[in-house]
Amino acid sequence: MQTSTTSRRRRLRTALVAAVMGASALSGTGMAHAEGNPTAWISSDEDTIMSMEKCAGSSEEFRFRLYYSPNYSGAWVNIGHNIYDMLALKMPYTPATPLRFCSNTGSGSGQAAGNNAASAYNWYDGYSANVYYSAGYKGAYDYVGSRSGVSTLVNTRNDNRSIQFSVSW
Repeated sequence: MQTSTTSRRRRLRTALVAAVMGASALSGTGMAHAEGNPTAWISSDEDTIMSMEKCAGSSEEFRFRLYYSPNYSGAWVNIGHNIYDMLALKMPYTPATPLRFCSNTGSGSGQAAGNNAASAYNWYDGYSANVYYSAGYKGAYDYVGSRSGVSTLVNTRNDNRSIQFSVSW
């Protein structure tokens, strides 16, 4: 009988530990947050155009932000992967469309982000970004390191067309 009681206690303890760990995972305590991979290949810009993440106050998938004004102010848009041309995002079966600053986020809301950004911040761990002057990741660029920002884009302020991420570890 004692073996049966010990066995039940072990099962009960295992169930309690599993329940506590499950509750911890649901509440987010003690768990690392998943982070998107901005270097992952995508087949079209649909991920950016259609994503709710691009205008979310904070995002685990879109952790790079362009701002309309210097010093991280004015309208903004979140970005979660390389963008070949911010003025010509492509989706299957539709004409190209510009990436726009999010509505109701400040001065510059609704305007095209390409050739209009003045500052940038990168919340990605282990990924840096280059903001390029020209489409196709060409021309002068501003480097934005992992978990850092550039309060005023020096080489590409209001002249920025593409963004490319790279692993910085």
